[in-house]
Amino acid sequence: YVCEELCCLFPERLLLSLSGGITFPVDLKNIKETLIAMAEKGNLCDWKEQERKAAISSRINLGIAQADVPPIDDAIKNKIAAKVIENTNLKNAAFEPNYAQSSVTQIVYSCLFKNEILMNMLEESSFHGLLCLNELTEYVALQVHNSLFSEDLSSLVETTKNEAHHQS
Repeated sequence: YVCEELCCLFPERLLLSLSGGITFPVDLKNIKETLIAMAEKGNLCDWKEQERKAAISSRINLGIAQADVPPIDDAIKNKIAAKVIENTNLKNAAFEPNYAQSSVTQIVYSCLFKNEILMNMLEESSFHGLLCLNELTEYVALQVHNSLFSEDLSSLVETTKNEAHHQS
């Protein structure tokens, strides 16, 4: 991937479609400003490299966890990750078996959690509000990642689950 400025790649807002025909705009300005401030504390290219590794690794680890296979060691995780990275054409991707969440995901969660309108909607529509918030967070974080890195990670969890079943 090319190390480009964050502001050039970032969408202004996402329009989410929730159950019951409800649409909800998510303003990404807060997320964008937080990311830019964080990236400016260090080297932008270094930050993007680490963020990409964390995003890819966390989704591969999630896929392995969701595969519901017997516990596997890091060597097998690395083997699964290498196969998934190859199958999804992620160029120069690195895997870290202990990564659980990217900083983009953490920032998105924090920003969505602070959105009173969204939190009230989730509270009213479902007693699974936290689960919905986690799913929304993952969706928004995925869109942010896709725009930051011009690559689509949306199939990564499912591809990893399938590969984990083949390896176990």
